Amino acid sequence: MSDLLRKKNKPILDRGNSIKPKTTFNLEEAKDTKPVTESAGTIREPARKKPASTSTTVRVSAMNKDKLNALVTLGVADNVDNLVDILMDEYVTSILSKDEKKQYSMILDVYNLKKNNKK
Repeated sequence: MSDLLRKKNKPILDRGNSIKPKTTFNLEEAKDTKPVTESAGTIREPARKKPASTSTTVRVSAMNKDKLNALVTLGVADNVDNLVDILMDEYVTSILSKDEKKQYSMILDVYNLKKNNKK
């Protein structure tokens, strides 16, 4: 039992030879290089909208959360809020019919009126 209370000396790790990188970063070389230009097939960034004054949470499945975060990581948008805004705008402009767009606009106006009346 007394052996359990004693500290046992752990052997020192053998980390082997030190590894050095083949090339290193140099700020002067980075300034001299030309910036990468985007090809014609890349995703265009929409005009930046003014950030909302308040924020809220939205419940989504874990899989949808991971998909949104993956798209943000790819650089489609700066954050999930902007990505959802882009996706909703694309859906409204390309999928909704003319009547549905009109209804959508009216419903948004009603929500905005309710929000403004609460203030």
